[in-house]
Amino acid sequence: MLRQTFLFLPGVSERTEKRLWSLGIATWDHLLEASALPGVSRERLSFWKARIRYAETLLRSPDGLRSLARQLGTRYTWRLAREILREPRFLDIETTEYRGDITVVGVGDGDYCLALVKGRSLDAIALQRLLADASCIVTFNGSSFDLPILYRQFPRALPDVPHLDMRHLCAQAGLHGGLKRIEEHLGIRRADALRDVDGVDAILLWHRHALGDADALSRLVEYNSADVLNLQPLLEKVLPALWRHVRYGEALPWGCYVAVRGEAGC
Repeated sequence: MLRQTFLFLPGVSERTEKRLWSLGIATWDHLLEASALPGVSRERLSFWKARIRYAETLLRSPDGLRSLARQLGTRYTWRLAREILREPRFLDIETTEYRGDITVVGVGDGDYCLALVKGRSLDAIALQRLLADASCIVTFNGSSFDLPILYRQFPRALPDVPHLDMRHLCAQAGLHGGLKRIEEHLGIRRADALRDVDGVDAILLWHRHALGDADALSRLVEYNSADVLNLQPLLEKVLPALWRHVRYGEALPWGCYVAVRGEAGC
């Protein structure tokens, strides 16, 4: 995807990128080989070529990938997926109230999830260790919720790596609403016992645990782990379909969108 992406070049919008593709400039190499392009000045083409050569050097280091992610911006970071998903860390948090203190941080690698629990295992050092080798962080609504709260409570624990927010990626693919609603729409399953548990229930489960309910914490951790573990199948379904839609004009396979209030429509 990245070497077919031109959005990091100055003056290139989605419309301009599509025009380049239509002219047969499908990859960075094609642009580097072009001697002229209709509607593009010689000076601008030369500058674009220099930026692509520089981008090639950036791909050789983690710092360079972070720089490319910043150039693409949060809306298009997903175009770096092949490069940054080498060691992803899927992350989700629970809190005492909306934007309150963190009660549980779940971190997974796609196969396994480990939960750090307030008062037991959750501290900055433990979180740093879990995220130490991350090539990127994947969340659902993490830009607005999880990451700002983590930065506030553990300001040095998060690594400086690219972030993929699946809520934004889903929205670009025509899927709106909460994580569970989108999962249901795409056929991603979670345990029957957890299907009716939501963020409000997660807050209540923590308070029940604090009052001595022995089962409440286990249920809270199970709910958090389901949110973490379902991010990978969500990514695997949405990302390739979105790329085929953007690059080749293929129809999105789900056809309908999931409305914010939960109604499905076309």
